[in-house]
Amino acid sequence: MTVFRKSRTALVTGAGAADGIGVAVARALGEAGLAVAITASSQRVEQRAEELRADGLDVRAVVADLTRSADVERLCSEVGEIDILVN
Repeated sequence: MTVFRKSRTALVTGAGAADGIGVAVARALGEAGLAVAITASSQRVEQRAEELRADGLDVRAVVADLTRSADVERLCSEVGEIDILVN
């Protein structure tokens, strides 16, 4: 497990859709210099992270169903300290 950390870290939930607000918010936060963790309940979030990283942003994806406590615990463990949450 590698926990990433920049000056600040934002977590954006629901960032699986290519044209959705979640990925747009993640992009804006990344462009502002934050490390961004994005999450969604489907594997699509991995592709969104690849697209954002291709643009030079510090992004990691975590597939998680936030209605499951085990997934939430794993998400927090993988991401580390969260400064900003966008749900």
